[in-house]
Amino acid sequence: MEYNLEDFSQSAINKGQRKINFALTVVDVKLIKLIEALRDAVAALPAAHNINVDDLNKAITDVYRTSEKVASIKPPGCDPTWG
Repeated sequence: MEYNLEDFSQSAINKGQRKINFALTVVDVKLIKLIEALRDAVAALPAAHNINVDDLNKAITDVYRTSEKVASIKPPGCDPTWG
């Protein structure tokens, strides 16, 4: 990603923030998928048949919803051309 380090205009700041917002949502999704995989792996263990993951599932849903809000903040919004 190339940008002018000397440009402190609101437009440039918003452009950078859009890219940051998208990057944050990418990290969120990767972490959520990791947590889901760990949850599923633990739940598949024979000794885990009594583990209740309802609270974990609620927390995962909440994280998805919160992460989606980062991408919808206007301005500056979200720019998927990051990376």
